[in-house]
Amino acid sequence: KASLLDETVYAQPALFALEYALAKLWQSWGIQPAALLGHSVGEYVAACVAGVFDLEAGLKLIATRARLMHSLPRDGAMAVVFADATEVAQAISAFPDDLSIAAVNGPAITVLSGRKQRLQEILAVLKADGFHHQMLAVSHAFHSPLMEPLLKEFLQVSQAISYRPPQLPLVSNVTGDW
Repeated sequence: KASLLDETVYAQPALFALEYALAKLWQSWGIQPAALLGHSVGEYVAACVAGVFDLEAGLKLIATRARLMHSLPRDGAMAVVFADATEVAQAISAFPDDLSIAAVNGPAITVLSGRKQRLQEILAVLKADGFHHQMLAVSHAFHSPLMEPLLKEFLQVSQAISYRPPQLPLVSNVTGDW
């Protein structure tokens, strides 16, 4: 049964709130992070906990991001492919406007995201090459070129936020750098 939490506009702020609350609960118990890292919504939480921006700014960023993503057409999909990122990158290289690697979750676990029809075509090719996949239950093709239409408005909102250097070590999930 579908619920409001299946909708991006509600799911992302709920994830942010839950992750932030858990971090604060652990800190209240005396468990302090030595370093922080997050993926997607989790990277916003990690930055907030590290002191890059305050909670109000974090909520503003994630609510705006969720609203903008939710407003996009639902012509995308995501799938986990049980293949290494190099093989997957090669398979999608001819379609940079339609598909991208959304995450590398392990040596042979790569998440693909993009236009639904193109994704199905690539998954069929990968399956013929012996790679299994599983579709993800998502409303949009997150971390794909299909998100580009929201960038201008999101940039305007993000430029109004006050940022500070992290007070705790913070690793970028995009670059892997501190």
